[in-house]
Amino acid sequence: MKQLILTFITCLSLLTMQAQTRPSVIGQVDEPSEKALKGQQDDKALAIYPNPSNGVFTISISNVDDKKAELSIMNVIGNEVYHETLTNADNHFSKTLDLNRPSIAKGLYYVKLESENYSVVRRIVIR
Repeated sequence: MKQLILTFITCLSLLTMQAQTRPSVIGQVDEPSEKALKGQQDDKALAIYPNPSNGVFTISISNVDDKKAELSIMNVIGNEVYHETLTNADNHFSKTLDLNRPSIAKGLYYVKLESENYSVVRRIVIR
């Protein structure tokens, strides 16, 4: 009886494992290449420097036609530690930030710049 139950459980587990696996794809799936992604964003050059920094860094983006952009800095768990609305001066946004405060821990942060027609997220490290 034990042998029969063990055989039944083994067959059942094999069937469920086969049902959970995906069939292999014949041919190659095309993924967007790094060059294609860069080509889409080459017209808008974003620079964050220095990176890594001690908390003082500059964010600069050029060739943006929008009048306003939202700048957000978030920690790794998604909490927003800084937010500002930037205004456009001759197709160029630039902002020097000082996050060298006791309330800002050292570590990895995400810089998000969003305008009406453009959105980008980059990583920065504060030492």
